[in-house]
Parts: sequence; C-alpha cells; structure tokens
Amino acid sequence: MLKCRDVLALGSVYVDGAGSGREKFVLRAHLLMCGHCRKFIRSLRLTTRTVEQLPLPVDEARVQKIIALLPPAEKP
Repeated sequence: MLKCRDVLALGSVYVDGAGSGREKFVLRAHLLMCGHCRKFIRSLRLTTRTVEQLPLPVDEARVQKIIALLPPAEKP
C-alpha cells in the first residue's frame, strides 16, 4: 500500500501517464482513500495544463530566477 509520500514521488509520473500498470493501480487505490492526495493530483494536473499553455520559447533567465525562489526538495 502506498503512503502519501509515495504519491508525492510518483505524482508527476502518474499525471504524465507514464509508469507501470502496477504503479498506476496502487496509486489509484490510494487516491480512492485519500482526499489530500486527490487534491494534490488535481493541482498537478492543473499546473501541467497551465504550463502547456505558456508561450514558447521560455525566457531561461526568468526560469532560473523562479527556480532559485523554490524551497529545497526534501530528501526521502
């Protein structure tokens, strides 16, 4: 059974439609039981759709400034 922290790690893979059939199955089973993770997946989907609508090319300097503002990722 997946834990919420596993959903955080696999969320992008799931939203992108990648991952194995087993990963998708256990993630969906977790989502059926966990409202917090459902909200997380919904926010990932919204973010993905928003980013897909951004005009290209993206200003790389601006991207680097935004990345610098993000908090460091937690180690699992």
